[in-house]
Amino acid sequence: MGDQRGMIERETAFSTLQRLLEDSRGGKGQLAIVQGPLGSGKSELMRGFMETVEDSPTLVLSASASRWESTLPFGVLSQLFQNSRIPHSVRTDLNQMFIGLTEREQSLDPESADLFPVDMFADLHKTLLVLTDLAERNPLVIGIDNLHYIDGPSLRWLAYVLPRLRFACALVVLTDDAARGPADSFLRSELLQQPNAQRIPVGPLTPEGVARLVARDLGDGAASRRGHEFAEVSGGNLLVLRHLIRDARTGDEKDGQAYGAALRSCLNHCDPVVLTVVRALAVLGSRGSPAELARLADVEEWEVNRALRSLNEARLLDGTAFRHPTAAVAVLDTMSAAERSDLHERVAVLLHSVGAPTIAIAEQLSNADRAVQPWAVDVLLAAASESLTANRIQIAAGYLRLAERAAADAPTGAPIRVRLSRIGWQVDPGSASRSLPAVIADASAGHLAPCDVLELIWELSWYGEVGAVADVLDGLRGRGQGPHGVGAEDAQGVLSWLACLYPSYGSVRRPVATAPGETSGACRMAPWLTAGSLAGGFLRGRSDDVAAQAEQALENLILENDSLWSGEVALLALLVLVYTDRLDSAAGHCDRLLAEAGVRHAPAWQAAFTAVRAEIALRQGNLKTAAREAQRALDIVPAQGWGVALGLPLGCLILAHVRMGRLDVAAKFVAQGFPCTMLQSRYGLHYLYARGHYRLASGHAQSALADFLACGELMDCWEIYGTGPVPWRTSAAEAWIKLGNQDQAKHLVRDQLSRLPPGSARVRGRSLRLLAAASSTPQRPQLLEEAVDLLHDCGDKFELALALIDLSHASQKAGDLRGARRLARRAWHAAKAIGAEALCARVAPEYREKYPVSARKKSPKALSALSKQERRVAELASEGYTNQEIADQLFITKSTVEQHLTRVFRKLNVQRRQELSQSA
Repeated sequence: MGDQRGMIERETAFSTLQRLLEDSRGGKGQLAIVQGPLGSGKSELMRGFMETVEDSPTLVLSASASRWESTLPFGVLSQLFQNSRIPHSVRTDLNQMFIGLTEREQSLDPESADLFPVDMFADLHKTLLVLTDLAERNPLVIGIDNLHYIDGPSLRWLAYVLPRLRFACALVVLTDDAARGPADSFLRSELLQQPNAQRIPVGPLTPEGVARLVARDLGDGAASRRGHEFAEVSGGNLLVLRHLIRDARTGDEKDGQAYGAALRSCLNHCDPVVLTVVRALAVLGSRGSPAELARLADVEEWEVNRALRSLNEARLLDGTAFRHPTAAVAVLDTMSAAERSDLHERVAVLLHSVGAPTIAIAEQLSNADRAVQPWAVDVLLAAASESLTANRIQIAAGYLRLAERAAADAPTGAPIRVRLSRIGWQVDPGSASRSLPAVIADASAGHLAPCDVLELIWELSWYGEVGAVADVLDGLRGRGQGPHGVGAEDAQGVLSWLACLYPSYGSVRRPVATAPGETSGACRMAPWLTAGSLAGGFLRGRSDDVAAQAEQALENLILENDSLWSGEVALLALLVLVYTDRLDSAAGHCDRLLAEAGVRHAPAWQAAFTAVRAEIALRQGNLKTAAREAQRALDIVPAQGWGVALGLPLGCLILAHVRMGRLDVAAKFVAQGFPCTMLQSRYGLHYLYARGHYRLASGHAQSALADFLACGELMDCWEIYGTGPVPWRTSAAEAWIKLGNQDQAKHLVRDQLSRLPPGSARVRGRSLRLLAAASSTPQRPQLLEEAVDLLHDCGDKFELALALIDLSHASQKAGDLRGARRLARRAWHAAKAIGAEALCARVAPEYREKYPVSARKKSPKALSALSKQERRVAELASEGYTNQEIADQLFITKSTVEQHLTRVFRKLNVQRRQELSQSA
């Protein structure tokens, strides 16, 4: 008989078939009905059994029904008689007979399809005689796979023949899925009720059976690691399980492709009702009730229940839930795009009728990619608002795009377009600019609410569309007061902010005069009023006052996904803190806002705040950090998306690389294009200032001076108190020194010093350094020592290194070679720490080669008496570091440094720190 072909948990079924075969050989015809759900392996069981008897004297006749041939008359019957062991002449006669039967079947009245015409009985009886004759020569096994797909005429023939084979040496094996609807319910029911019928059930594998199969095909290790996972996903369905094993063997497992392929293969064998129901379930989800599924699939509820039962028996579902996250996608992949769209729309209609959540309805409309229902636009807008609240900005943008396409007319679509534009800016500012012409047209036509127009003004300002800003603002102010107008306080706030962004704007634009406190009701307490107040404080107030105002604004700020002005308040407040040298505070707020922008999935704000973080690092002298963060800002949002704000990260990149001595790298950023209006904006100051320093470092002092003076001309429109965004006077003074005009340099530096508010240690220290450079030799040491102290206290490492270099030069000229060397070494270490290689190159050759000091007097015995920590403290002290700096580097307290130095002095027998350079 042969073996059982390695089938697992099919031993009992296989033995039953073998027993029935033995019984049939005694002249007692047997009927075996192998029943099981889809994918249970019933066909595999039948084929495996028939392969074991094919090589014996037993004659095997087989046929397989399919869904695609279920309408072909006598399709299954004609397959049975294609065996080469049947005499050729018999096969030829039967083929001719089947051709005739098919022609007559096609001419029958469908109403009488249950019965054969009398003139067909002779031919049917002929096939019976052939079978009985064959069974007399050799035991006969007839196998028909997929009885549920058998064509009607073949089923009628089978119903006629089976009872007449009960006394022949014949075994008939049928496979059937009882959960599926029969092609002919009456005849199929009669057929399955034959007295000699033996039902052989097969079902999905148990978890133990799955583990055995995985172990056999993949090894014991895979069975222990993945047996449970495969059992859960497949539910024991053999078809699914074999796909999973195949992909695990070949290493092609990814994204659930194996499961998806297996599921689609199963669905290809489902009847149309089951397929319709499972598609509806894939879209509606497990929350769908049988009644809702029936309505969606356009079938009766009992049909839905039968389909769900069939899918659960096949372990393709667990209740109404799919067993794999990719199952729904795999199901929908069996449909055309038009079919999917129609199904999603019908689900949206169903969900709307039962009062489902707005987001659920909008998701279906979005998947359908159309919104033709009268309520669709309102649903999409509401869903967009909910999505924004949940920080799902890109999903909200998708809903708005669909709503805008479905809007009935321009006035209806206008508020959607402007909202979509500002949300689009947060996601991709480079692409969002393309929507502005249509939004400007909406504003000109009066289709936008005042608040939306003010949001538009911010966006236009970002892209440098100054002329368009003026036109839109004029049109808005012309609408006057009331529900459709804008209050004068709103206009005043926006104008103050514009004057801060574009210095020249304030000199040519004036707000209308109004009574104090007059503002439009809809926009009261709006963020542009905060931005305007901050801008006004920056332009007119003292640094302490405006810094406190910026701190308060940041403390109370919450980024809003549906308003660009809330982000502008944050950006402007951060820059105010930077411009007033509150760098530590700015860094803390910036880190918080960066995290919040990340949570809100707003890359444009992430980029803007990252650029501020880079500027903070630059002003602290952390050059490598500044360059890295500025580049990261441009990686998040490419240059074309920055508008006039490009000057902030671009200027930072240029200046950081210039200070690190990488002029070739800086040159690439200097050559990068930018919007022409950038140089009219506050952000242009950052670029002009950085380009000036690039030109100064490249030996083009005259061009550098022109850039610094251009900064001054732009800032003169403000009449600002303090240094403003960039200390252009000190840089211009540096250019004048290069050009040999010391008097002009001193004039600019003194002008700068007279404008500094208390606490401006960084700019004051830089100013004193340059004043020393422009002054006579005797005055320099005192000025430079004060500069070093100020720059050390404020933490500007780059400017500190420069001041130390200059002080070292001054000490050398004063004859203090040892002090000059100590200062030079300290400057070298400061420059090295921040990556300013050009400064290191300036320091090292001059003081280690041109002005060498006597070799150190080393006392091995004395040095060996120092502990490792004492030696390190002594080395740093000999290099000119202060006690606090030593403590910071070694992560110890200042008092601990003092204790170490006391012991070092005693052990080395020295009295002063200067002597350490000879002894340590």
